[in-house]
Amino acid sequence: MANDMTIALAQMDVIPGEPRLNVDKMISMIQKAKQKSVDLICFPEMCVGGYLLGDKFLEDAYCEELMSYNDELLDASENIAICYGNIYVDQNKNGYHPNKDGRSRKYNAVYVMQNGSYVERIEENGILPQGVQPKTLLPNYRFFDDERYFFSLPDVAMDFGRNLQDLLSPFQILIGNKKVPIGVELCEDLWCHDYRCCGEPINITKILIEAGAEKIINLSASPWTFMKNNARDRRVKYLKDNSDKFVKYYYVNCVGVQNNGKNIITFDGGSTVYNEKGDPCILSNKGWEEDLMIIDKNSSFQSKVRETGNTIREKYKAIYYGLKQSGNILGNDPKFVIGLSGGLDSSLVATLLVLAFGKEKVIGVNMPSKYNSEKTKEAARILAHNLGITYLVLPIEEMVKANKNTLEKDDQLLSEFNLENVQAKIRGTSILSNLSAKYNCFFTNNGNKVEIALGYATLYGDWGGAISPIGDLTKTEVVEMCNYINNKVFRDEIIPKLLLPDSLWRFRKEQIEPTAELKSNQVDPMKFGYHCKLLEALTNYQKKTIEDIMQWYLEGVLHEKLGISKKLMSRWEITDPEEFIRDLEWFYNTIQKNVFKRVQAPPIILTSKSSYGYDIRESILPILKTKKFIELKGKIAKMKNYDHM
Repeated sequence: MANDMTIALAQMDVIPGEPRLNVDKMISMIQKAKQKSVDLICFPEMCVGGYLLGDKFLEDAYCEELMSYNDELLDASENIAICYGNIYVDQNKNGYHPNKDGRSRKYNAVYVMQNGSYVERIEENGILPQGVQPKTLLPNYRFFDDERYFFSLPDVAMDFGRNLQDLLSPFQILIGNKKVPIGVELCEDLWCHDYRCCGEPINITKILIEAGAEKIINLSASPWTFMKNNARDRRVKYLKDNSDKFVKYYYVNCVGVQNNGKNIITFDGGSTVYNEKGDPCILSNKGWEEDLMIIDKNSSFQSKVRETGNTIREKYKAIYYGLKQSGNILGNDPKFVIGLSGGLDSSLVATLLVLAFGKEKVIGVNMPSKYNSEKTKEAARILAHNLGITYLVLPIEEMVKANKNTLEKDDQLLSEFNLENVQAKIRGTSILSNLSAKYNCFFTNNGNKVEIALGYATLYGDWGGAISPIGDLTKTEVVEMCNYINNKVFRDEIIPKLLLPDSLWRFRKEQIEPTAELKSNQVDPMKFGYHCKLLEALTNYQKKTIEDIMQWYLEGVLHEKLGISKKLMSRWEITDPEEFIRDLEWFYNTIQKNVFKRVQAPPIILTSKSSYGYDIRESILPILKTKKFIELKGKIAKMKNYDHM
């Protein structure tokens, strides 16, 4: 089918809290679109001020400032149609309309303009402003808080006693002498399967097409998660399959980095055009980067198969761009100081920093005590040499002794555990935080997700930092990413292989096992590989419970459900029911006991479907052993071994 208009999808880097910069960028892209004879240019959701602004959305003056930029964009719409996302504060002529919480009513809205005017709908309803359409479906899960701040279109319909369909009418874009009806949506509006009314999905796309829309535009601020583009393809196909007819569907998303204070969230773009079959046909080839996609009469709308990404490669990209584009969080041209212990986690973080910012922006610091082996000190030195970064060696033994002498003046001696924490605090607070001030840079938190879950770090020591690059990676994923960087990015052994285990987490004699090196002969207490998968199950978006884990063990399917081998279970001796229960209780109890630490963690770059920070929301509570837990524990105690079935 011929394309009767030229549409541009402006996949822009939206900088939260910087409306001046964002609008300048929008106007620049509008000018480029005009030069290409574009009829309609579409920008992402909330592209004026950013999507993740927290309670700034509750400040009327802040919202009025964001709305003030609409006048500039209205002027820029001469000889072109534009649609974009911005906040709308209700100033209804019939009077003040409070939100559900008594504060001023606000909308996450689409603005549609052309030739200096707001565009009319096919049918104006007398309720909504001309050229402005509120978001229909408001997400209220993970770190999405739309319902906290915004009034939805169904709320408006209910307020005025109208059907939702009455308020969903296409906008009429003038192309030559013809008005082309365009349906506009915002992000979540396409994920309608999970939103129901009278037992049926609230299918906004279907309603708009039945109201005459010849094209659908979806403006999104959709964060990256692994396989999100493929999931979206399935949802658009669902929209097609559940509509009597379908039209071309244009999806535009932003790129860049936004945050909620506890998570650093990346946006990968993925802007896509779908044909009348509901298949992807035109895909942005600039993942994570700005793109001005122009779709005209010469564009091909033949169906394409989207490439399925490699998990660890995509997570590497998320962290890389999460760091590289974090200027709005860390400031322009940031520099870093990082503690290099000679272990795997700090080696990966240092490598990621060099890849994102360059070797001249990173200072590595090794802080050995009497417990640090020559192996780990050499591993740290080799990594720093391979990366070409400035490398400092600052022994801490004298500082440990000084602290010990000071703290034992009351004749009560420090325990061995106390002395372990003293070492960590000296490294984090006394050295790294002071070096970061000295060199005007940031220091990083090097913990992985398993360590963060278990609180396996010291507050005011290695728990500190300005950013947590790998805090959403399990230790297994840390190993996988190190291998990926060596094999695919550098194609060389940058991260020493003596740190990398085999598939069963075994280390040869000359290798270095994970260890904090805070006392003699210390190794990490985790059952890596197994604990990684266990944590994923317990924290995933559709999370499992400890009782689910126990039931799987009883049924002999735990290895299948977690995606691990029986050999790995045997390696960690959890085929023994007694050891399984002992370890499971330790793991679960330790996670719950360390909520107080996790709420003090630095912002974590999000790579999973459920990250600590503001994604997983936790309260500090006592450990509750349910009746089901006690029942299952009794049954497992009677098992001879895991393979009893």
